[in-house]
Amino acid sequence: MYIDYTTDRGDFSDFFRDPTADGEPILQRVGAGLFTWLEPFTITAEKIDDSGGGGDVAYWTEGQCSGYSEGQRTFFSDTLFEVSRIFAILSVLGGITIVLAIFFLSCLSLRRFQIWMLSTILGLISIFVGLTFIVFFSKLCNDLVSYQNESYTTQCTIDQGGLLVIAASIFWIIACIISIVYVKDPKRDLGIGNGEITNVFDARQERRYQRDKERRLKSEINRERRKQHREQRRNNNIESLSSKSNTSNASTAKS
Repeated sequence: MYIDYTTDRGDFSDFFRDPTADGEPILQRVGAGLFTWLEPFTITAEKIDDSGGGGDVAYWTEGQCSGYSEGQRTFFSDTLFEVSRIFAILSVLGGITIVLAIFFLSCLSLRRFQIWMLSTILGLISIFVGLTFIVFFSKLCNDLVSYQNESYTTQCTIDQGGLLVIAASIFWIIACIISIVYVKDPKRDLGIGNGEITNVFDARQERRYQRDKERRLKSEINRERRKQHREQRRNNNIESLSSKSNTSNASTAKS
């Protein structure tokens, strides 16, 4: 996210250091995350808002990520901010866990409990990722400069990182739906065929076995045909060489 705020006490890295300072109110902008903020590299004369307001500020989209200092968090950290950080950590840990689990279990047939755990974790990750957005209700996004005892405003806007979080949440939800609808215990994978309830998993296994058998048979037939073709070509070459040899011998005898 990026935050537009008005302050008379310097930019994001300075105005927390001396809360008693007093200067000209200037519209500032900072790129902020749950654990770091974007510390700009260079100073430019760009205006923050479209109307030309604000001062000469650091170009906020080019810089390095810096962790929040204890002094900064003293002014804006609240319960919603900390809870949002906790959900972000749970999302990352859950994502790593589920990816490793799928990697190691990809060669095995999942049973009912394993499928239930898979779907549950995917659903929880989707919720945890979505709950990281409660940071938009925190003091950081809504009341960053409240300690200045002035009616300065704070406006928080979603940025590229937030869009990626939204995309991640959507993909986790899709993964959860797939695990619920399509991943089934082989013993409970039932279907109706010809008016009878049958085990669809066994039927799929049988069809897969038949396809493999037909593929092997076709491969053997093609291999046999190639072998016969090579033998035929070899015989033709031998006959051709024999014919040339006889012709040469006949010519020699006449001469």
